[in-house]
Amino acid sequence: MKSPTTTPMKLLLALDDGPGARRAVDEAIRIAREKGATLDALFVIDATWDVFTGHDWLSGCNSRIGFLEYMQGLEEKAAAESARAFLERRGDVPGELLTAPGDVVDVIREHAARGYDLLVVSSPFTRGLEVMRDAVARLTRDAPCDVLLVRAAPE
Repeated sequence: MKSPTTTPMKLLLALDDGPGARRAVDEAIRIAREKGATLDALFVIDATWDVFTGHDWLSGCNSRIGFLEYMQGLEEKAAAESARAFLERRGDVPGELLTAPGDVVDVIREHAARGYDLLVVSSPFTRGLEVMRDAVARLTRDAPCDVLLVRAAPE
Protein backbone atom coordinates (compact mmCIF):
# COMPACT_ATOMS: atom_id res chain seq x y z
CA MET A 1 0.00 0.00 0.00
CA LYS A 2 1.30 3.39 -0.96
CA SER A 3 1.60 5.82 1.90
CA PRO A 4 -0.20 9.12 1.49
CA THR A 5 2.06 11.97 0.56
CA THR A 6 1.74 15.33 2.12
CA THR A 7 2.52 18.55 0.42
CA PRO A 8 5.08 20.59 2.34
CA MET A 9 3.71 23.68 4.02
CA LYS A 10 4.25 26.97 2.17
CA LEU A 11 4.81 30.20 4.07
CA LEU A 12 4.74 33.73 2.72
CA LEU A 13 6.47 36.44 4.72
CA ALA A 14 5.48 40.02 3.94
CA LEU A 15 8.64 42.05 4.45
CA ASP A 16 8.41 45.55 5.82
CA ASP A 17 10.74 48.06 7.37
CA GLY A 18 8.94 48.73 10.64
CA PRO A 19 9.76 48.02 14.28
CA GLY A 20 8.39 44.46 14.14
CA ALA A 21 10.03 43.44 10.90
CA ARG A 22 12.96 41.57 12.42
CA ARG A 23 10.76 39.62 14.81
CA ALA A 24 8.38 38.64 11.97
CA VAL A 25 11.33 37.36 9.94
CA ASP A 26 12.63 35.34 12.89
CA GLU A 27 9.18 33.87 13.58
CA ALA A 28 8.64 32.90 9.92
CA ILE A 29 12.07 31.23 9.80
CA ARG A 30 11.37 29.37 13.07
CA ILE A 31 8.04 28.02 11.78
CA ALA A 32 9.55 27.07 8.42
CA ARG A 33 12.31 25.10 10.14
CA GLU A 34 9.92 23.35 12.54
CA LYS A 35 7.47 22.39 9.78
CA GLY A 36 10.00 21.68 7.04
CA ALA A 37 8.23 24.36 5.04
CA THR A 38 9.15 26.53 2.11
CA LEU A 39 9.44 30.19 3.04
CA ASP A 40 9.05 32.85 0.38
CA ALA A 41 9.62 36.46 1.39
CA LEU A 42 7.87 39.25 -0.49
CA PHE A 43 8.86 42.90 -0.48
CA VAL A 44 6.39 45.17 -2.24
CA ILE A 45 7.69 48.43 -3.65
CA ASP A 46 4.86 50.85 -3.04
CA ALA A 47 3.83 52.22 -6.43
CA THR A 48 1.00 54.38 -5.14
CA TRP A 49 2.97 57.52 -4.33
CA ASP A 50 1.68 59.17 -7.50
CA VAL A 51 -1.88 58.75 -6.20
CA PHE A 52 -0.81 60.18 -2.84
CA THR A 53 0.48 63.36 -4.45
CA GLY A 54 -2.75 63.80 -6.37
CA HIS A 55 -3.35 64.94 -9.90
CA ASP A 56 -3.68 68.66 -10.06
CA TRP A 57 -2.06 71.45 -12.01
CA LEU A 58 1.27 70.41 -10.48
CA SER A 59 1.05 66.90 -11.90
CA GLY A 60 3.67 67.51 -14.52
CA CYS A 61 5.91 69.87 -12.62
CA ASN A 62 9.49 69.11 -11.77
CA SER A 63 8.90 69.15 -8.00
CA ARG A 64 6.27 66.38 -8.25
CA ILE A 65 8.46 64.34 -10.57
CA GLY A 66 11.41 64.90 -8.26
CA PHE A 67 9.37 63.77 -5.26
CA LEU A 68 8.26 60.60 -7.02
CA GLU A 69 11.83 59.81 -8.07
CA TYR A 70 12.99 60.42 -4.50
CA MET A 71 10.33 58.06 -3.12
CA GLN A 72 11.21 55.44 -5.74
CA GLY A 73 14.82 55.63 -4.57
CA LEU A 74 13.76 55.20 -0.93
CA GLU A 75 11.56 52.24 -1.86
CA GLU A 76 14.41 50.54 -3.74
CA LYS A 77 16.80 51.17 -0.85
CA ALA A 78 14.30 49.68 1.63
CA ALA A 79 13.84 46.65 -0.64
CA ALA A 80 17.58 46.06 -0.79
CA GLU A 81 18.01 46.41 2.99
CA SER A 82 15.08 44.11 3.76
CA ALA A 83 16.35 41.53 1.28
CA ARG A 84 19.84 41.62 2.77
CA ALA A 85 18.52 41.25 6.34
CA PHE A 86 16.23 38.38 5.34
CA LEU A 87 18.89 36.48 3.41
CA GLU A 88 21.42 36.84 6.24
CA ARG A 89 19.06 35.13 8.69
CA ARG A 90 17.25 32.64 6.44
CA GLY A 91 20.13 30.17 6.35
CA ASP A 92 19.21 26.88 4.70
CA VAL A 93 15.43 27.35 4.73
CA PRO A 94 14.21 26.79 1.15
CA GLY A 95 12.30 29.54 -0.59
CA GLU A 96 12.51 32.59 -2.77
CA LEU A 97 12.98 36.27 -2.24
CA LEU A 98 10.35 38.11 -4.25
CA THR A 99 10.03 41.81 -5.05
CA ALA A 100 7.03 43.31 -6.79
CA PRO A 101 5.71 46.83 -7.37
CA GLY A 102 2.13 47.93 -6.76
CA ASP A 103 -0.37 48.63 -4.01
CA VAL A 104 1.28 46.90 -1.06
CA VAL A 105 -1.79 45.17 0.37
CA ASP A 106 -3.21 44.19 -3.02
CA VAL A 107 0.09 42.62 -4.12
CA ILE A 108 0.51 40.70 -0.85
CA ARG A 109 -3.06 39.39 -1.07
CA GLU A 110 -2.52 38.33 -4.70
CA HIS A 111 0.62 36.42 -3.76
CA ALA A 112 -0.97 34.88 -0.64
CA ALA A 113 -3.71 33.44 -2.86
CA ARG A 114 -1.12 31.41 -4.80
CA GLY A 115 -1.32 28.31 -2.61
CA TYR A 116 0.30 29.53 0.58
CA ASP A 117 -0.78 28.00 3.88
CA LEU A 118 0.29 30.88 6.10
CA LEU A 119 1.01 34.57 5.65
CA VAL A 120 3.35 36.06 8.28
CA VAL A 121 3.06 39.81 8.80
CA SER A 122 4.51 42.15 11.40
CA SER A 123 2.08 44.28 13.36
CA PRO A 124 2.07 47.19 12.90
CA PHE A 125 2.91 46.64 9.26
CA THR A 126 4.82 49.60 7.91
CA ARG A 127 5.56 49.50 4.23
CA GLY A 128 5.36 52.59 2.03
CA LEU A 129 2.07 54.43 2.40
CA GLU A 130 0.71 51.60 4.55
CA VAL A 131 2.09 53.56 7.50
CA MET A 132 -0.99 55.76 7.14
CA ARG A 133 -3.46 53.06 6.09
CA ASP A 134 -4.77 50.14 8.09
CA ALA A 135 -2.77 47.47 6.29
CA VAL A 136 -3.31 44.74 8.89
CA ALA A 137 -7.09 45.08 8.72
CA ARG A 138 -7.00 45.04 4.93
CA LEU A 139 -4.70 41.99 4.88
CA THR A 140 -6.72 39.95 7.34
CA ARG A 141 -10.15 40.77 5.91
CA ASP A 142 -11.09 37.82 3.69
CA ALA A 143 -7.50 36.61 3.68
CA PRO A 144 -6.85 33.80 1.18
CA CYS A 145 -4.89 31.84 3.81
CA ASP A 146 -4.19 31.83 7.54
CA VAL A 147 -2.45 34.98 8.79
CA LEU A 148 0.02 35.21 11.66
CA LEU A 149 0.51 38.70 13.07
CA VAL A 150 3.81 39.17 14.86
CA ARG A 151 4.07 42.07 17.28
CA ALA A 152 7.19 44.11 17.61
CA ALA A 153 9.34 43.12 20.57
CA PRO A 154 8.62 45.18 23.69
CA GLU A 155 11.22 47.86 24.32
